[in-house]
Amino acid sequence: MRRTAMALMLILLPGAVAAQGGGDTSSEAVTVKQQIRQRWHEHIVTQLQLNQDQAGKLQATEDKFDGLRQPIQQRQVAIAAELNQQMQPGVPANNDLVNKLLDEREQNRGKLQDLERQQTQEMAGYLTPVQRVRYLRQRQLFIARVQQMRERRMEGRPRPRRFR
Repeated sequence: MRRTAMALMLILLPGAVAAQGGGDTSSEAVTVKQQIRQRWHEHIVTQLQLNQDQAGKLQATEDKFDGLRQPIQQRQVAIAAELNQQMQPGVPANNDLVNKLLDEREQNRGKLQDLERQQTQEMAGYLTPVQRVRYLRQRQLFIARVQQMRERRMEGRPRPRRFR
């Protein structure tokens, strides 16, 4: 089972990193994202031993909440870019704008947490408690692996200048 999960992650991660790397809407990026979602669904159906009804409901829940999360996550990326721009050495930062961006970032974090709670509640209607725990663990593992891939990719890039 562990070997299967590792193989799946190795297949999914490069595309996941690319798909989450920005607002690329090219047909190739869309295709890769669809493939990732399909493989994830197949993986999770197997890992949780879902019946057809559960699998269909889970797919619908994931589609719904991913659609709700996506614009918030895209805005979080934009906020981070705006904050980085404000923090450039030698450029005076606009304190009002930075404060506004920090507030919006925190509001968005809260929105994302609310969506996670709502998704978990919805899944409670058709998954057993054990299946929900397994789902959340698999999802955390996937997110951690994506983060590792991002960090590895960033190691090859020039480091941003730090404040002294």
